[in-house]
Amino acid sequence: MPGLLHDNGEVTSSKPRGRRPGSPGTRQTIVGAARGLFDTQPYDQVSLRAIARRADVDPALVHHYFSGKAELFLTATADVSADPMEIFRRVDDVPTDRRGAALVLAFTAVWEAAGRSGRFTEFISSMLATPDLTAGAGEFITQQIRERIAHFADPDEQTLRATLAMSQMIGMAMLRYTLRMEPVTSVSRSRLAELYGPTLQHYLTGRLSAEDRRNSSPAVRD
Repeated sequence: MPGLLHDNGEVTSSKPRGRRPGSPGTRQTIVGAARGLFDTQPYDQVSLRAIARRADVDPALVHHYFSGKAELFLTATADVSADPMEIFRRVDDVPTDRRGAALVLAFTAVWEAAGRSGRFTEFISSMLATPDLTAGAGEFITQQIRERIAHFADPDEQTLRATLAMSQMIGMAMLRYTLRMEPVTSVSRSRLAELYGPTLQHYLTGRLSAEDRRNSSPAVRD
């Protein structure tokens, strides 16, 4: 690369110094570096600065792409190329009254692609064994996952609706991927959507209180 000619006749290199800046592949580079460290070291011994050094990027870029170590661990554990937000992008254009089943299909599609279901078990096991990760994952789930689910819910009691829907999905995933409880483990994804979808849909858009359901039911005549 040619240098820069100054007025005093000196030539200095125009090659940028320091760690490389962000680029379209930076996020994947960071995730790959994180996975390499998490595969060989306990969660609490891996720092974001160490991940940045391994990825050869400025530490600020790690914070730019990820809210914290828990989110980065979740992404790296899922898959080097996985993005948890892909679940919700698949549901964005689905009609409101079909989003319960669509969430089940999207969730299972993302986690089961290229054998990622084993990563879910790895993440849950690590989370239960590491209090710091439990707190961090809880914060990530609240700020990222629940907020995205709330986007699909009716505005009344939106946070409650999103939390209930999220609990249903996590329970399903625990049975299917971690406990491997039959027949939930071997049933098809479409069948899971048929079974879990109506409950998720009720949490998202249905009437939550018994009083609301009574008021919406037609009067019974003698």
